[in-house]
Amino acid sequence: MLILCMLIYRSVLKPILFRIDPEKTHDLATRVGHFLGSYWITRMFIRFFYSYSDYRLETSICGIRFNNPVGLAAGFDYGGQLTRIIPCVGFGAETIGSVTYQAYEGNAPPRLERLPKSQSLLVNKGLKNKGVKTIIASLAGSSFVIPLGISVAKTNCKETCTEKEGIHDYIQTLMFLQRSGIGDYYELNISCPNAFGGEPFTTPQKLERLLKQVDLLKLKKPLFLKMPVDFSFQETWHLCDVAARHCVDGLIFGNLTKNRKNPVFDIDEIQHAGKGNFSGKPTEKKSNDLLAFVYKKYKKRFVLIGCGGIFSADDAYEKIKNGASIVQLITGMIYQGPGLIKEINKGLVSLLERDGFTNIHDAIGKNIR
Repeated sequence: MLILCMLIYRSVLKPILFRIDPEKTHDLATRVGHFLGSYWITRMFIRFFYSYSDYRLETSICGIRFNNPVGLAAGFDYGGQLTRIIPCVGFGAETIGSVTYQAYEGNAPPRLERLPKSQSLLVNKGLKNKGVKTIIASLAGSSFVIPLGISVAKTNCKETCTEKEGIHDYIQTLMFLQRSGIGDYYELNISCPNAFGGEPFTTPQKLERLLKQVDLLKLKKPLFLKMPVDFSFQETWHLCDVAARHCVDGLIFGNLTKNRKNPVFDIDEIQHAGKGNFSGKPTEKKSNDLLAFVYKKYKKRFVLIGCGGIFSADDAYEKIKNGASIVQLITGMIYQGPGLIKEINKGLVSLLERDGFTNIHDAIGKNIR
């Protein structure tokens, strides 16, 4: 049945959808997903085709239990409209957002572009969202089947470009989230490359000042830091040392890549790519390298989350063996279809059996121990 679902997507639906503007396709997928998640019978139908469970995939991090280690990364469900359907597709967790304190309409279009030969997406959304108050109000009273993360960024506007105002913006959002009680964990997005002022809090000094203020909130939920993927080992080390002194529970490697010289890119596609930065396969190797580096250096100080270039069970397994406790994806699902999540989870069980591991936790960091 899984093979049939994936064949229908790749042979029938994908060719049609890929003829439509990417942002319109995303908006359509969001509307359809919201509709399917609104009724128990459609949720049951989707779960029948796409859900998969195996006790060997269950894991727990920071006191949060995950049915499987495959999560939906921030950047797909901007406003939390898909929280009822995402579990039915087979994900073990979902991160919504990024959300910001103030609403933002997004950067000027075009804001999404497909690079199919490179297995990548060009992204220039610019943190488009309705603002944390509106988004959280829409989720009030909801129950969540799987762990829900909320990615927090600073509002994309000129007013938050200064360090003082940028910190204030982050803190206001986190304070509001803490009061609401919604969400199982927070992701602090310091590395969005598509915003006014760039990435000011990816320097050790400024990150130190931001995290000092975050410490004062005494957050009751785990906090994960969304890290840049293009940084060197030394630059990453400096940021991790700062994070280690504060209330950061985990690190996510990583965000979009700016590096247009990456050999993974198809030459013609990258030459004609517009404004923005890139997800998918061009981020994979650096994500894996940084996971391995930080896992080896910091041992159990940080929970690590692997994000970037996951298109198969082997891709997810590589991140886990490099130190990731869980993984996140978006681009692979867009290219392969929603059946990819079940395919990955089934594949992970086979890989665990092959290597003689009793559960997913046993495989974490095995590449570098």
